[in-house]
Amino acid sequence: MRAALAPLKPTEGLEVRSFEAGDTQALGALMYRAYLDTVDYEGETPEQAAAEVAKTIKGEYGTFLPSCSKVFARSRSLLSATLVTRFQDRPFVAFTFTEPESAGQGLARACMQSAMNELFAQGERELRLVVTLANTPAVKLYTRLGFEFERE
Repeated sequence: MRAALAPLKPTEGLEVRSFEAGDTQALGALMYRAYLDTVDYEGETPEQAAAEVAKTIKGEYGTFLPSCSKVFARSRSLLSATLVTRFQDRPFVAFTFTEPESAGQGLARACMQSAMNELFAQGERELRLVVTLANTPAVKLYTRLGFEFERE
C-alpha cells in the first residue's frame, strides 16, 4: 500500500514520541504479544520477535529512521509502535503493532500519524507498507490514513 503524505492533525490526548535506543528490548516483547495468535503470527518465540526488532533497527530492512519511528507509552510501558525504514530509497513502514489489551484505543493510528507528519516535515511525500489482507483491522486503519493498494 502507499499513501501520499500531507500534514495530519495529531490525535488529541495521545502523546507519541520518537524511538529511543532504550526502547529496543521492550519493543521486542511488545511485538511478540501483539502478533501472538493473530493472522500474522507464524510461531515466533519472544526471542525471535526481539531479534526481528533488533534486525530492523540495525538496518536489515533498510536504513532505520529513529526520528520517524514512533512509540506510545503509558506509565513507562510501551503500548504501540510504528517502525519506519528507508527501503529501496523510499520511506517504508517496517512494522506497526499494539499491545492487544490496548487495541481499539487509537494508539496505532496516533503512532502512524506522527510518523507520517515527521516524514512530511523532512520533505518526504509518500510512504509505503505491506499488509496481510486478512488483517482487516490493519487494512482498515491504513485505508483511513489515506493508504491505497498499489496496482502492479
